[in-house]
Parts: sequence; structure tokens; C-alpha cells
Amino acid sequence: MTLWEKVKAFWVRSYTSDRTAFYYETIASACVFISMTWIALAQPDPDFRFIYPVSFVGAVFSIMAFVRRGAGWPLVMTTYFAFLHVTGWILAMGFFN
Repeated sequence: MTLWEKVKAFWVRSYTSDRTAFYYETIASACVFISMTWIALAQPDPDFRFIYPVSFVGAVFSIMAFVRRGAGWPLVMTTYFAFLHVTGWILAMGFFN
């Protein structure tokens, strides 16, 4: 089996094993791509008041996918990231300044 066939089989298996989780992961990935690109292109001063919510949505969709797939440690890690996004957004909004 060629590398291309292995990669294709991986994605097909991911899609067919749980289509709902696959779509959650697709939305989560899009949010991460958008927020990380935004951070990179908005240097030296990205506006995290808007970036954190996009990242948070991605984390929430990842959490839902990990619950469906039964992926324990990614679920723990992403839940922690979601709490960090909320904390970062609260600080970026200046609620405690």
C-alpha cells in the first residue's frame, strides 16, 4: 500500500467510523486554523478579544468529538484549553483591570 493509499484510508476510516464526530472535528480544525492564522498575521498586537472566542468554539467542538470517540486524554487536554480560552478572554476584555 502506497503512502497516499494509507493517508486516504485513514481519512475514510475517520469519516466512516463516526460521521458526526468527523464533522465536529472539521469545525474544530477550521476554528483553530482561523484563530492561529489570525494570531500570526496580526502581529505584533493581535486582538485576543476576538481570537479567544473562535478558539473556544473550536475547543468545544473538539470536546464533543472526543466524547463521541472516547478519546480520554485529548478530552482532558482540550477541556483545559477551553477553560484557558475563557480565562484569557475575560482578561483580554479587561474585566479585572
